[in-house]
Amino acid sequence: MITGLLGSTFGLMISAFALFSLPLNVIALMHLWGWSWFGALVGAILFACIPVIGQLGFLILAVMGAYYVWDANFDWHKAAYPSTKTFSISTLSEPELERFKTEVVRPGFEQACKAEALKTVGFDGKLPARAASQCECFAMNFAAKLTRADMIAFEKDGRYPDDLQQRVGSEVRRACQN
Repeated sequence: MITGLLGSTFGLMISAFALFSLPLNVIALMHLWGWSWFGALVGAILFACIPVIGQLGFLILAVMGAYYVWDANFDWHKAAYPSTKTFSISTLSEPELERFKTEVVRPGFEQACKAEALKTVGFDGKLPARAASQCECFAMNFAAKLTRADMIAFEKDGRYPDDLQQRVGSEVRRACQN
């Protein structure tokens, strides 16, 4: 029976799929969740140990991995690490823009402010509470005052418009006096 399966095209395809199912699972996990190859290998093996659901998932991930490899013209590196998708501020809807300002811009400003404050007023790698709260206030108010036009200008030139500091600076300083 085994020689009959190996002698047929269908049998050879099943054998090849069985042989490559673990690497295909690793590629699928790396593609989907950005795991390292070792983490994806351990995850695939542990996932396959779960009765029925894990084994079915193992097969599905192997098929997904095969698709990713095929879609990347059989370049496993492109299959495992998909290219980063980009967007433009001008294409975001108003709710998406607000979410972007809240989830990306505000934390970015806060982190940059705290890193700079740590260099100037930090002690033993710690930041005074007042400086940290000032940075949080600055980031929250500055991100809230940014307009779509300001962000588009930053996207194009790598810097904000010259009038931004005059327009927003006094409001932010007034809001963050504490």
